[in-house]
Amino acid sequence: MAGKQIMAISVMAKDRPGIVAEVTAGISELGGNLADLRESVLCGYFTMILIAGFPSRVTVEEVKSALAEATASQVSVALHEGSLTETENTENAYVLSAVGRDRVGLVAQVSRFCFERGVNILDLASHVEADQYTMMLQLDLSGIQSLDTFKEEISTFGKESGLNLVLQHNDIFRATNEI
Repeated sequence: MAGKQIMAISVMAKDRPGIVAEVTAGISELGGNLADLRESVLCGYFTMILIAGFPSRVTVEEVKSALAEATASQVSVALHEGSLTETENTENAYVLSAVGRDRVGLVAQVSRFCFERGVNILDLASHVEADQYTMMLQLDLSGIQSLDTFKEEISTFGKESGLNLVLQHNDIFRATNEI
């Protein structure tokens, strides 16, 4: 991608109609090309992170200033060290669902369990309803030497922490949860 630089951009604001249009128009006006984007509304706050390629003449400050002005949002921009064509290896990707009673420190507890075993969390989504907390984590288990041992550790951790934990290979999860 000669003459291009890649930027990681995050945007956060009180949700309202039009933010996606404003962000993407601002990127286009600077000659940017979107590569990857995630957007969600969390408790009334719009959140977006994206990767885009820009002409080498466009600076991080120009992108940040243009998007902050266009959206009246908090914007963060950093140069991305990588390519726009990086592909995700799903061979060692697994999905862990965790369901239990809502309490302080639950996400910290689950993420610490993963960290202590060298497991990288690729994606995490959570939701609380009434007193029930649900987390879905996409994990990279390429650093795990024994999947059977890891499954035993998950079972023990689930019992000790009061969580119902289910681990599935990413491909199986996607096949059974997509239309």
